[in-house]
Amino acid sequence: MIRAMLVDDEESAIRWLSDVLSSQPGVEVVGTATSVEEALTLMDTIRPEVVFLDISMPRQCGMTLFASVDAGIRIVLVTAHDDRAIEAFEAGAFDYLLKPVTAARVGKTVERLRSSLRPPGAVPSAPVERVTITTPSGTVFLPIDQVLWIEARQNYSLIHRAGAAPLLVKRLLGDFGEELPTRRFVRIGRSLIINLEALRSVGRLQGSGALLEFAESAETLVIGRAATFRLRQMLGAADPSDAPPR
Repeated sequence: MIRAMLVDDEESAIRWLSDVLSSQPGVEVVGTATSVEEALTLMDTIRPEVVFLDISMPRQCGMTLFASVDAGIRIVLVTAHDDRAIEAFEAGAFDYLLKPVTAARVGKTVERLRSSLRPPGAVPSAPVERVTITTPSGTVFLPIDQVLWIEARQNYSLIHRAGAAPLLVKRLLGDFGEELPTRRFVRIGRSLIINLEALRSVGRLQGSGALLEFAESAETLVIGRAATFRLRQMLGAADPSDAPPR
């Protein structure tokens, strides 16, 4: 699990980036701050592995944070300034994201972070072919090909399957993120993971929502405007005019 901290003086920017990062399996937003001073106070407590940092901050420029953090903490600059990249990389920035940032671009940064934070000598795990589910009647080994989407239901998760009835299990949605392959299963909201390879169509609904249809299933899924925009970004088909307000 990648522990991320967000530092930006705009609450709307923090909310958007938090939602995008939370949709990435294996990423946990452990804290937010609206100034460099607040960030430094929180860091010793929450101990993040990566900080997503704005440059234009009140009272103190975000760049000053570099001098006060441990060398092992990655810093990703998220800024509207296109003239500070050289300075940022010379200071040790891990990545430089130029606003307005897309979810797809954030996803590429997360992939680089996963590789960077992998222990030396470690090799990527073998492709996951099934997910292990514990039910009151025993253990079920569910092939990932059968998983269409998973919904959060408080302390439970509802797994929608191809050719079978949905399966309700006592397991948090976030726990699936560490087991399912990230290039195939994406979290497009706090309560929803979908299998991109099982997705058959994304139909537009009034109000900028969408109706999702899946292969080998008569079930459909309706998602809201924010989730639709995030999904279209991941599919490379986003229309900026459909972006939800920040």
